[in-house]
Amino acid sequence: MKRPYETMVVFDGTLPDDVLQKEQQQVEDLIKQTANFEKTDVWGKRQLAYTIKKKKTGYYCLFLYEGEGDTVTALDKYIKLNERILRHLTVQRNLKNEAARAAAAARREKSPENEQPIQTDDEIE
Repeated sequence: MKRPYETMVVFDGTLPDDVLQKEQQQVEDLIKQTANFEKTDVWGKRQLAYTIKKKKTGYYCLFLYEGEGDTVTALDKYIKLNERILRHLTVQRNLKNEAARAAAAARREKSPENEQPIQTDDEIE
């Protein structure tokens, strides 16, 4: 049974951009072999909260996909062997929460509060 997953990967931030793109593509290709790949959210280079392997910056990528446990196991094995990846975390996504968040955001955008101009104290008098 395929389940929705998200994997956050932190690559070494000192790598050149072309190497980072190649590493990101390799992770995507590995996921595509056994799962339905949805998308990659690239968060870019960020300062790490603490040093990891003597590095102070990391390149963050969030991979969204649907797959089975074998996909997660294969990805985990690849990531552990790759020295250019500082950290990673894979969690099972809760699609109900994502749908509820999207619906709430849509309601906030459509609310009449957003359409009415705000009156100041000077305008009321």
